Amino acid sequence: MHKKLTVLLIASLSIFGLSTIAEAQKCRYDFDEQDPMSDVRIRRMEIKLKSYFIVSYYRKGDDMYRIELNVAFTGERNFIVPEGNIIELKLGNGEILSFPAAQKATPLSYVNVNQVATNYAITHHCNKEQMEMIAQHGFTVVRTKLGDETITMEVKKRKVDDTAEDAACMLTD
Repeated sequence: MHKKLTVLLIASLSIFGLSTIAEAQKCRYDFDEQDPMSDVRIRRMEIKLKSYFIVSYYRKGDDMYRIELNVAFTGERNFIVPEGNIIELKLGNGEILSFPAAQKATPLSYVNVNQVATNYAITHHCNKEQMEMIAQHGFTVVRTKLGDETITMEVKKRKVDDTAEDAACMLTD
């Protein structure tokens, strides 16, 4: 009886291990390369909420996690997003996490077809514990103040689980 139980336990653990590996293989990074200078792995996953509003998870090695925001505005904008500017993510459990900008972000204006547009790329500090919370609950709302506007974007219900799964991918090795 003990042998059957042991075999069943080992089989169950093997299946669990294989399913964990299979889950890890489902991670599709938008960027996954090794830094040629430091030999540290760098990964990024994008969550496109709108064509002009993209939140990304970023990880470099074992100790640098970031939340990135890329926003495109119609028209020319000339404000600078200051270091410390906050982006907030409302998690699926209702908790709100705040992430300060790691550095100032300057505008990049350009002509797109027949109109001027301005992009901002902002990187925000995040720690492993915050990424774990996002992986557990996903996020439902993003809010940030850019220039004189406060932008609030809701995540479609069907994408909330994706935000959690992508964060879980950033935690795998």
